[in-house]
Amino acid sequence: MWLPKPCPPTIWTVPENHLILVLSDAGEQQWPLTTSRRGRDWLLTITSPDGKNWAAEGPDLFKALRALRRILDPLGIRLGVNGARRDAWASGMQCDMGEGRVVYLEVEGQAGRPEQVSTLGPAPLSHVGTVDDQDRQHERWLRSQRDRQLISGARNAAMSGRLEAHV
Repeated sequence: MWLPKPCPPTIWTVPENHLILVLSDAGEQQWPLTTSRRGRDWLLTITSPDGKNWAAEGPDLFKALRALRRILDPLGIRLGVNGARRDAWASGMQCDMGEGRVVYLEVEGQAGRPEQVSTLGPAPLSHVGTVDDQDRQHERWLRSQRDRQLISGARNAAMSGRLEAHV
């Protein structure tokens, strides 16, 4: 009996189109952003009203968006999506398990888990910046978390010393 040769499963995804707010030399406009897959990678393509296209890919949606922004940043083009916010960052788990579809909005010094939002959800243009701006903000947030932990640890140590003194 003849059996077909086993093939690895193929995941077909339909490209998704998003109309996003963009800031460029032409002002604020709505531009189409298309997400699709190339194998396991994400492929993002954005088209300006005059027909120019830019594309980039990455292993998850957040990294693909950052790659696209690295192309657009020198052109002065800013994308009004949450993943382009200066205070947005995708954790390793969000990238690995959720394919970078959501990001944290990091608030310096804030305790607990940051708010999560859709990577391609709309964001005010006043909140977005370059990839370099985002990297600097993430570093500030990391420092604020370390500082908060150091202060909390010192406070706990001081409290422990006071308790021992009363015993």
